[in-house]
Amino acid sequence: MRRLLTLFPIALLTACGPPPAPQTAPPAADPIQEVDAESLFARGIQYAQSGDFVRAEQYLASSIQRGYPEREGLRALLHVCVRGSRLRAALDYAHPYLERHPEDWPLRFLLASVHIGLDEGQTAYSHLERVVREAPDEPDPHFLFAVVLRDELGNIDAATAHFERYLQLAPDGERAGAARESLRRMNVPVPQASAELPEPVTNPAEVEQ
Repeated sequence: MRRLLTLFPIALLTACGPPPAPQTAPPAADPIQEVDAESLFARGIQYAQSGDFVRAEQYLASSIQRGYPEREGLRALLHVCVRGSRLRAALDYAHPYLERHPEDWPLRFLLASVHIGLDEGQTAYSHLERVVREAPDEPDPHFLFAVVLRDELGNIDAATAHFERYLQLAPDGERAGAARESLRRMNVPVPQASAELPEPVTNPAEVEQ
């Protein structure tokens, strides 16, 4: 009986000849094409907050193409790519902008973090070296630079200087505990929060090994 039920529709179609050609409806318009840049950005943020990073990336990228302020839109787009484990896509979005705006150190810092996530420590180092030179009073780049100096280059002296610089700039910062623990593990005295510390070097070659 089951075989008959399976064959019955096939036999019916054969007896009646080929089916008529379906009516072709005009393709539906892409809804994104009818939305302004600000609305696209807002929807992208909503998708990101709900955890739908694929759609969030699509809407945020479209918002930039539609004219949303590139600097703000790109930062949100990169964070979405990172949260969605689309690190290569984040690089593809960021590099053209950074070539046009090399002075944008916050984006360069974010880009260095992406390269670290891809185990590309040398590339991250070159970005961070420039960031700490151009934004010497920003704490977080010093912390990340210290980690790269320690883990990728094995330069303990230079890493120490940047961990200490971080603690000078942000003694109660989010990474202060990790910085102090890193210094302890390297057998370096942990400085007091009020201690005056020298400016760290950005080129490890300048530090005596």
